[in-house]
Amino acid sequence: MYLTYTSTYTSTYTKWGISMTVVIVGGGAAGLQAALAVRKSWPDKPVLLIDCEGEIGYYRALLPPFMVGMLEEERLFFWRQEEDSLLTVLKGERVEGIDRSVRRLYLGKGQAIEYDRLVLCHGGSPDMPGILSGHSCQGLFPVRDLTAARGAKQWLPGHPDVVILGSSLVGVKTAVYLRMAGHKVSLIVRREHTLLRVLSPAAAGFIDAHLRRLGIDLHFNSILEDLRVTDGAVASVKTGQQWLSCSTLLVAAGATPDSRFLDGSGLLENGALMVSSSLQTKDLGIFAAGDAATIRIEEREGFNPGTWPHAVTQGKLAAENLYSSSPRPLGVLTRVNCMNLSGLPMVILGPPVTGAEKVSYSDPLRSIYRELFLADGRIVGGALMGDITGAGPLHAMINGGERVGAEAQDLVCPGGRALRRFAKTETRGRRAFIFSFERAHP
Repeated sequence: MYLTYTSTYTSTYTKWGISMTVVIVGGGAAGLQAALAVRKSWPDKPVLLIDCEGEIGYYRALLPPFMVGMLEEERLFFWRQEEDSLLTVLKGERVEGIDRSVRRLYLGKGQAIEYDRLVLCHGGSPDMPGILSGHSCQGLFPVRDLTAARGAKQWLPGHPDVVILGSSLVGVKTAVYLRMAGHKVSLIVRREHTLLRVLSPAAAGFIDAHLRRLGIDLHFNSILEDLRVTDGAVASVKTGQQWLSCSTLLVAAGATPDSRFLDGSGLLENGALMVSSSLQTKDLGIFAAGDAATIRIEEREGFNPGTWPHAVTQGKLAAENLYSSSPRPLGVLTRVNCMNLSGLPMVILGPPVTGAEKVSYSDPLRSIYRELFLADGRIVGGALMGDITGAGPLHAMINGGERVGAEAQDLVCPGGRALRRFAKTETRGRRAFIFSFERAHP
C-alpha cells in the first residue's frame, strides 16, 4: 500500500507550461550533476530540480575555509543557473510525500508534481546529539550547509574558543582550518583515534600526532555529555567528565538521509533507500544517487561511499540510465578522498579491510607514512600521507583489480620502480579520479 494524498495536481507549475518529465529531488553534488546530465543525454526532456536550501551549486567541502575567511563566498560556487527553458530549479521547498501509483510528489504546501522519471538525491541532514535537542542558543552550528556556515563566519571573530564534535574528514578539516586562523580548538573524538571509518590505527595515529603539533586539543573516547548556556549563548561543554570552556560549538558528527517522505512508498528497506549497481530502485522509473542511496553490489549488504567524487559520478550515471534499455552499472567503487591538512597532504585510497594484509612505508624525519591493504594479491585500500606520489596509478590498480604479488612493498614506497613502471605502461584507459589540490584546496 503506497502512501496517498488527497491533494490534486493544480500547482503553479501548470501555468509555466512545463510538463515535468524528469524530477530530481536534491540539489547537492549528485542532484545537480543529474540535472545537467539529463539535459545533455536527453535534451528533449524537461527537468525540475527541487531543493530545500535557498542556494545550490556550491562545494560543501570548502565550507571550513569559508567560515574562517580564507575563501571568498563567490569561490564556493561551481555552478550558476543559466537560461534554459527546459531546466527549472525550485529552491526552498521540501518534498513531503510520494504516490508511486500515479507518479506524483507532494510538497509542503500541498502542491503536487507529476513525473515520468524520478531521481532521488536528497542527501542527508546533520546528526545532532540528543543532548542538543531543543537548544537554539547562539554559537551552535552544524558544519553542513551554506546558511549555517554564513552564521558561523559572522560569529567566530569574537568567539575564539571552539569545540568541534566529530572526527570525520569534515571534523578534522574544520579543526585544522580554525587552528590555522588562530582559534583555540578542541576536538571531541568518539573512539580511540580520528578518522575511524577511513584510516587504520597506525595511519590515524600519524594524523593525530600532526593535529597535536598544530595545537589542536584531542579528547579521545569521549562524547558530548552536557552543555552550558549563558545569556543565550554557548559557554562550555562537558566531555570526558570535564568541562571545556568554549564560545563556539561546531557539530560535524555526520549526516543521515532524511527519507521520511518515502515512508509507505515501498522503496525503503529497514529505513535505507536501496538501489542496484545501476542506481535503480525497485521502481524501474525511480533512481537514486549520492548520500541518499545505499547500493547493493555483489556480496555487500549495503554500500555508500559518501564522497564528493562518487556523488558526481553517481548523479551523471543515474541521469544517463533514466531512459536506457540497458542501464550501465557503476564502474568505480573505491572511496578515494584527498585533502591538505596545513601542509600535510593526504590521499585516502580506501578504508582498512578486515583480513587484508598491510604493507607500509614510514619516514618520520620527512613526515611520511604510506600504507596499502592487499587481499588475494590485489590492492583494496590504503592511505598516503606526507608524500602522495603515485596516488593516481595506485587508484587505477585498485579499480582494475591488478595483481601485484611480491612487488607490493616496492609499490608502497615513494618513487618505487614498480610504481613508476605501472604509471608509464598500465594506466591508459583506467578510470581513476584524484582531485587536485588546486581544485579541492584553496
